[in-house]
Amino acid sequence: MEILKITSLQHAIIKHIVRLRQNHDFRVEHNTLVISGIKQIREVCSHAPVKTLLVYDETFIPAGIKADAIYIVSEEMMQKASGMLHPEGILAEVEMPPSSNLKGLKKIVALDKVSDPGNLGSILRTALALGFDGAFILEDSCDPYNDKALSAARGATFRLPLAKGNWKDLEALISQNELQAFVGDIEGISLDTLKAPEKILLVLSNEAHGVSKIALKNCAQIMIPMSHDMESLNVAVAGGILMYMLKGK
Repeated sequence: MEILKITSLQHAIIKHIVRLRQNHDFRVEHNTLVISGIKQIREVCSHAPVKTLLVYDETFIPAGIKADAIYIVSEEMMQKASGMLHPEGILAEVEMPPSSNLKGLKKIVALDKVSDPGNLGSILRTALALGFDGAFILEDSCDPYNDKALSAARGATFRLPLAKGNWKDLEALISQNELQAFVGDIEGISLDTLKAPEKILLVLSNEAHGVSKIALKNCAQIMIPMSHDMESLNVAVAGGILMYMLKGK
């Protein structure tokens, strides 16, 4: 592998990485995305081919990781490329994970207009940890390959099968996989009274706008019992509780 040194903030590679990090359409066009931090790169790069690696020096290159191109950069360049004030000193451009059709999966979480990337990434991380088989990202949710979503997911984006689509696609999946569909809603039945079925689709909705009409049409409403007249929880927190209660034994 040839290792090159970059000396300018205006270098084409730096500009390319910044555009990948900031622009959804550019990521789709190149079918790559940006991850940073040694722990995440070690984990992700065991699942995804590395196209470009930026490091402070050769000692930052993890053992066993190969890339099409490796560049030595300054701290200022890494700050610009990563968008972080205190980057760890390593950044990678990797191939985007292939989309899944989620066919045959028994426990799926769906995100309906979840617009905050931190929440979306946290939900994916929790879904993987709690044994859910996949995630369906509905239209108007944020991009799971957004840098903040990737950071919050901690590698789950590359290990949890993901599909994107609209409600028509999701309705077809519910039917095809014979899933019992639920949506988190304060007007729903209490989780305390529910026996989790074997095949589940759990829809998590935008906190500000609430559950959509089409979700109510397709899903049974379930709620988390709460004290002190609290109206709602953060969607990532609520999603974690709901997934834990629905995951079964």
